[in-house]
Amino acid sequence: MFTKLAKDIEFSDVETFCREWGEGVRVEYKRKITAIGKVVSSFANTLGGIFIIGAETDKTTNKVKFPIQGIPNEAGIEERITQCALTGIYPGVTPEVITRDVPGENGNVIVIVRVDGSLQAPHAIQNSTKVYIRTGSISQPHELAEIDRIEYLIKRREAPQRIAQQIIDRIEERARYSTRLQDPHLTFVTCPVFPYQQLMSPPEIYEYIENQDKNPKSHIVLKKWDIDFGSREVTGGVCFMGIPGSLLYWELNEHGIIYNREGLSRQQDSAGEEDCLLLNDIVRDVSHGLTTARDFYQECQYLGNIEITAKLHQVKNERLMIEQNHHRQVISYVPAVDPDCTASVQCLALDLLDAEMSTSVTVRLIGQLLWGLNVFEGWRQEQPIRDIVEQFQD
Repeated sequence: MFTKLAKDIEFSDVETFCREWGEGVRVEYKRKITAIGKVVSSFANTLGGIFIIGAETDKTTNKVKFPIQGIPNEAGIEERITQCALTGIYPGVTPEVITRDVPGENGNVIVIVRVDGSLQAPHAIQNSTKVYIRTGSISQPHELAEIDRIEYLIKRREAPQRIAQQIIDRIEERARYSTRLQDPHLTFVTCPVFPYQQLMSPPEIYEYIENQDKNPKSHIVLKKWDIDFGSREVTGGVCFMGIPGSLLYWELNEHGIIYNREGLSRQQDSAGEEDCLLLNDIVRDVSHGLTTARDFYQECQYLGNIEITAKLHQVKNERLMIEQNHHRQVISYVPAVDPDCTASVQCLALDLLDAEMSTSVTVRLIGQLLWGLNVFEGWRQEQPIRDIVEQFQD
């Protein structure tokens, strides 16, 4: 059952497995749904494993008691376990959860939870204070004396993080050659915190984008224009370039990195006295970027940790205004001093599926950006930002 496809697993396979495997480094049994965070994180921190819920073990033999009883088939069992692993463990873990009916008249089910060994380890629970690994048949907590093990797990993270930075650097290089960079613009990037696996192959990405292009609600626009610009196949993904000399570049990579660079135009305030950047445009682009990320991660069923970065470029000496009820008002004290302003937030891809959580992420990003633009304190408060953000939520 370690490698068998979920659709092919039958209750008889579970019985055979339980007869052959006692609890150990890669196997755990529980009679009820309990200790999800402890067991799942310990598997992720070690070699991966199978956690079967609904099977009781004999404490003397360490083997499962037969017949297998299972647990009551309550609605949302899979979602409950997945949610616990994602939100009760940091970084979150996405296990594969499979339920199978237990033969008989009681209507019970057996639950199989499969967990891969993780490059995102160490995974901690209990407010990120305890790290567990598998040692024999128990989940053993780390103490300070075992700090070397935690250090090893942390160092193992470095490779995928280096890969992510290398990919983003290559995307940045392509964007620099394709776009005009001297004017104000926004770069928006979403990326799995540890992109150690392919989420979607490049041909699948192209097909996905084409399907999104047919969706009127999608913010992905793929145009098959002439050979000088438009969609292109690039290493590990697909990019889209606007008209030559414009400030538009978009790319989706097989590791789930979504990159968007878009220009920001200056507009006049209602009195016609000042040319300023418009906050509504920045909020719109960030909101659309999060919607694009939400739809893509949902399509490839990635629910893990992501990092979202919004960066304003070439904004030195720029001022900001806001549009409300067709009236534009300047909201910054003095022109910005820094040429670039950066905001970054980490969350679960799962959070983007919830409208309130997604709005909160957007508010946090915008709030960070506003500080570097010398915006009046009243406009840096959460509620005014939230009012604008909610205009662009779909």
